Amino acid sequence: MKKLLYGLFCSLVMLAGCSAKEEPKVQADIQEQTQEEEQSQTVETEADAFEPTEPEYYEVDGVDRELLDVEKDLLRKPGIYGGENYDEEKVNEAIDQWPEGLTVEQYLNEMLNLVGEDYYDGMKTLLTFDTSVEVDHTKPDEQVNQPTLKTAHYAILIDASGSMRAMAGGKTRMDSAKDAVLDFAKQIPEDATMSMRVYGHKGSGNQADKQLSCTSTENFYSGKFEEPAFREALGKVQPAGWTPIGLALETVKEDIPADAEEVVVYVVSDGIETCGGDPVKAAGDLVAGNIQTVVNIIGYDVDNEGQTLLKKVADAGNGEFIYVNSEKELRKYMRAQYEEIQKQWWEWKETSQKDAWDQKENLKELSFDTKETLQKQSVQEKERLKKARAYLKTKYKDSDAVIKLSNYLIEDQHRKYNYITQKGHELYNESIKNGHETYNQVIKEGHEKHNEAARKKHQQ
Repeated sequence: MKKLLYGLFCSLVMLAGCSAKEEPKVQADIQEQTQEEEQSQTVETEADAFEPTEPEYYEVDGVDRELLDVEKDLLRKPGIYGGENYDEEKVNEAIDQWPEGLTVEQYLNEMLNLVGEDYYDGMKTLLTFDTSVEVDHTKPDEQVNQPTLKTAHYAILIDASGSMRAMAGGKTRMDSAKDAVLDFAKQIPEDATMSMRVYGHKGSGNQADKQLSCTSTENFYSGKFEEPAFREALGKVQPAGWTPIGLALETVKEDIPADAEEVVVYVVSDGIETCGGDPVKAAGDLVAGNIQTVVNIIGYDVDNEGQTLLKKVADAGNGEFIYVNSEKELRKYMRAQYEEIQKQWWEWKETSQKDAWDQKENLKELSFDTKETLQKQSVQEKERLKKARAYLKTKYKDSDAVIKLSNYLIEDQHRKYNYITQKGHELYNESIKNGHETYNQVIKEGHEKHNEAARKKHQQ
């Protein structure tokens, strides 16, 4: 019995000893668990308290549509150490201030705030890129003396003195002059106005009618050229009296529209002033006015004295004097006009097609260079983001967000890079297309007008 009691006593002592040894271990486990919970609570508190950077974005004027998300991202203002300001050591120092527990989006946002590139200049070019190719060289107005008239007016003054009845080459001087005037009127640009004034058409060549004839000048036609009406007006012109060229040049001012910017006056005459007027002064007064004016004289079968005097009138009017002594020479003069028009259209075609080509090449170069620059920036930004992510991983290597960040930032950069590439190609190809269209249109129009002038020349 004593042995049994002794055995129970020893067992109780051993159990008590074991319990005493295990108690500190349990307390240590509880303490370690408590510390882990406290650390977890501390991390969560730091992440929750972290204030993310608010990104800022550029605005681009002249874009009349909603921007794509990728375009908005590319217009984000650059990071503190973006571009030439990059400093890897300072970037890492900034990363040291970030807590563990941020989301993937938050980490990428903070990285872009550090190393994001400035895409503004390139994006502004892409978003406002105008691929149109236009040539605005002034087209020949089909009048050699004033090939660059804007709001132009052509004033034709016809000598209706009695001497225009004289025969030349089987026709009267008047009939030859009418034919030449009609042919010329047909070539006047459609947007120009014209007038026809007759002088010396009343009375007769007798001394008794001199006063009447020398004071007679009348507008027979005004407005845009319409062949039936113009032919009808020409039919009314009949040779009659004396030659008041000075009076005609003075009164032609009444025929010029108020909005005319430039005026070409053609005087068709077979003789000199016979009414005591001063056509030289009248021509000088015309060109001295506010409207740019030239006075051209076509002398038909004029004697030497008449040629000398009429040339002075043309000189005073900043124009030219052309002497013809037959209908053939009159038409030859008109052919020379058309030859000059041919030349002008050819020069316009050559200049305009070169301009269209140069514009196309410049647009190609601009779109290509812009694309290349933005692509390089995108690649540089990606490499710097990868470095920042690698450094962040050394701090929080077990963080799910940091692990996922690699694929996330690569995907984001691919999205930007692909947009830049696609947009650049699109603008490049559109520039080529528009350039070729304008180039071909210029060639076509230039050839058509050149050939039209050649055809009209051969009709003379």
